[in-house]
Amino acid sequence: MAWVVVALMALMGMAALTVDVGRLVIAAQVAQDVADAAALGAGRELPEYSTAQSVALNLVAANNESMGGFTANCSPDSGDITFWGAYEIVPEFGELGSYAWAVRVTANIPIDYTFASVLGLEGATISRSCTVVRMPVGGVPICPMWISHDTEYQYGQEQQLLMADGPHYANIPGSFGWLEPPSGDTNLFLDLLSGYQVAYEDIVANYVSIDDICTARTGVALGQWSKALNSAPDGLARLDRALQEPWAGDTFDNFRNDNPRIMIVPMCEYLGGTGTDAQFQIHAFGAFWLESVDTRGQPRSITGRFMQYHLPGSAGDPLSPETGLWTVKMVQ
Repeated sequence: MAWVVVALMALMGMAALTVDVGRLVIAAQVAQDVADAAALGAGRELPEYSTAQSVALNLVAANNESMGGFTANCSPDSGDITFWGAYEIVPEFGELGSYAWAVRVTANIPIDYTFASVLGLEGATISRSCTVVRMPVGGVPICPMWISHDTEYQYGQEQQLLMADGPHYANIPGSFGWLEPPSGDTNLFLDLLSGYQVAYEDIVANYVSIDDICTARTGVALGQWSKALNSAPDGLARLDRALQEPWAGDTFDNFRNDNPRIMIVPMCEYLGGTGTDAQFQIHAFGAFWLESVDTRGQPRSITGRFMQYHLPGSAGDPLSPETGLWTVKMVQ
């Protein structure tokens, strides 16, 4: 009987190890998944802390519906949601600039032991955290056109994107609002403007960053920019494609990240020169929701609305000035 008791204790210990410790491992992964999702969702709402907190809590609750018996909780009152703002130090990351913010979300999952309770162990709480920084993007592939660098960001407001043809942009001879492809391959102008089926190597070759200097493409090029943006026989202009699935139901407030209406345009300062020698320095970027194209009116126009746009996977710099484009990244 003594040996049986010893054996039972050993068996109970092994059962506790395999079942209870196994549940702890699974709970840790679930808690991390919940924290990741909640932090990424909250990060996109920064710097609106109250909205970000609400989004984080809603995502924690939503994930509880499909976690196989595990229930996560997150309590702002207990410090489970923490925010950092301008010039503050994010632990294990570093300093934030004037246009960067961060949020950390902690998800907690209480676990009641089964076999281990025989050994006097009642349970444990598994906690996992995720920190996300929202920061400006410093470099991106672009539509080969420009608008003035001193144009104010007025999100949701329409903007005339055709700089030199209504109103005429003074003192910039020979440029009508277009840039040569940064790679120097002029054959890519139409492809980059339409943003359709551009080869990866061409995207990389035409990637630009803040402070880069580009040269002008002369002429209004009515046929080309209309074919790229408005309507084309093959139906591949931006506004043509936006009417097709899966983007047909997208709106300015609710859109897919790859909607053809979304255009990334450099915001440039004219440095000097004429014709193809005119030079422009990139100070920031504008993300625009393309609204309409008019090649017949006086003045001709390309209208779009400033939007706040997050570029997934893009490199960001927490110390950069506002660039008009943002990336949200998990940093811890």
